[in-house]
Amino acid sequence: MKVAFLLAITSAKRVGELQALSMAETCLRWNPDGSGVVLWPTFLPKVLSRTHLNQPIRLTRFDSTSEEGSSELLCPVRALKAYIAATASIRQSEQLFVCHDGPNWGCALSKQRLSHWVIDAITHAYGASGRPPPSGVRCHSTRSVATSWAALRGVPLEAICAAASWATPGTFTRFYRVNVTGHYPMGAVLRPSSADSKE
Repeated sequence: MKVAFLLAITSAKRVGELQALSMAETCLRWNPDGSGVVLWPTFLPKVLSRTHLNQPIRLTRFDSTSEEGSSELLCPVRALKAYIAATASIRQSEQLFVCHDGPNWGCALSKQRLSHWVIDAITHAYGASGRPPPSGVRCHSTRSVATSWAALRGVPLEAICAAASWATPGTFTRFYRVNVTGHYPMGAVLRPSSADSKE
């Protein structure tokens, strides 16, 4: 669940794009120095423009010397490596996300189940910090949070749209932009408080 959530919140990709990520050599490439990884989905995206076709996910390892003690535990590159190692013995599919229980053990995970993983991770994170989970939270909520935080930190709108596979900035401004510094339920995601910064 953790790696699914971290990829969702750091990439702003649709669940279909995350579900289509592959372990094939042409779709997953680690930086030689271990500083990051590039992943490509194995399907055609919803937005079929030259800009969005086969748009990769580029992840960079969090700085292990950061003053925030939890940063290393929230690093998507670290989590991805751990997940790949943990599923190596059961894997029956090149798809990145595979089932780890039930009759489909080791087989490709469905989009619906992947959505549940992300929602379960959010719910667990709130519970671990002693807070009730947001009502009506969806897997899609990660796209609003990820892109809104990016905008708040000065990332150009064109770069945000490219990462989220949106054809026009209007999609973000009308449907996804939220006030993550205010009372938006998921605004505190990946923003540790002093009470839970060591978890």
